Amino acid sequence: MYLKDIPVKKASHTKKQHIINHLFSEEYHYDGDYEVETKVLLTQYNQDILEFKHLPNDTPSFRECIRGDCMNWFQVTGLTDTKTILRLLEEFGFYKVDAKPVLTPCHAAKIDDFGNRVIIVMRPSFFEKKNVISSEHICTLSKENIVITFRERGKVSLDNVMRALRLNVMNIREPNRGMLVAFVLNALLSVMIGTAIEVEEMLEKLDMLLVEAEPGDVNAGEKILQCAHANLQLQKNSIPLKSEFNKLLQTSLVKNNNILEPIYNELYNQLDFILLTSQNSKELLASMRDLYVSNNDLKTNAIVKRLTIVSTLFIPLTFLVGVWGMNFEIMSETKWQYGYLFAWGILISALVLTWFYMKRHKWF
Repeated sequence: MYLKDIPVKKASHTKKQHIINHLFSEEYHYDGDYEVETKVLLTQYNQDILEFKHLPNDTPSFRECIRGDCMNWFQVTGLTDTKTILRLLEEFGFYKVDAKPVLTPCHAAKIDDFGNRVIIVMRPSFFEKKNVISSEHICTLSKENIVITFRERGKVSLDNVMRALRLNVMNIREPNRGMLVAFVLNALLSVMIGTAIEVEEMLEKLDMLLVEAEPGDVNAGEKILQCAHANLQLQKNSIPLKSEFNKLLQTSLVKNNNILEPIYNELYNQLDFILLTSQNSKELLASMRDLYVSNNDLKTNAIVKRLTIVSTLFIPLTFLVGVWGMNFEIMSETKWQYGYLFAWGILISALVLTWFYMKRHKWF
């Protein structure tokens, strides 16, 4: 095997990229694992206009594409084209350092308010495959009448936001970036709510199966570990967000806005629901682990009991065989015509009597 074929090589490169992204630099690099082509979709709207434009990455100027009388929402899917991403941020007055959370998928959830610009980093968790939990790095930056949403893979759908824009749900097409950001956050939190509920339902079903399963069932142990990993991933991505969410209620997006304050309070309640559900799942997991260990102990005890019974049955037989196996010259049984049959009769009788004795005393 050549050195380049060793998996550790790739891991060390990713770690190096991760370190580079945490240093102050003129350029940052995407250090994730998903080679998704970078695409830019511009949605412009007001009460009378709703337009969608797919912008090529080599667009001469993204700034010239915006309209002053509309909200301009850029959806960027895929983070591999870092030059386009950096240029997009630079043209709209964001700083180089703002690219760090965008291009670092392992970045913790955070919400920063710098007065004229707000940065929100989230990692919503979802089931990509059956019982396989996954997360997607999503970063939303907003400034004046511009909102930019970066998605690492595009697996987390924002179709509900697009539908709300078409139907003008809750008057979303008012030129207010706080309303658009609220709908984006609602879509992401809805994904996490669905994941939290699914984990809880999986655990409830598994709890019933675990009670009925044979002690020491290997599949039950694997399922417990899968659920534990899913719940841990959900908590990892939601718990840091709660402390950060309090900042959001004080940002320029929400503060002193009688319409948006109750909407963002409802988003906070949704986050509380996610945390409460994941905590309940955590407690249920703890009890299920105890039950699984108890089942394994029961299985071990049952095996030991069977072995003890078998050993006890053969103790008198071993004694008799040991007596008749002694090499004395004078043993009347060895000269007797029916000695062999007599020995078998004694052995069988001893076995039956021992079994009957244990059965009568309810040893098994």
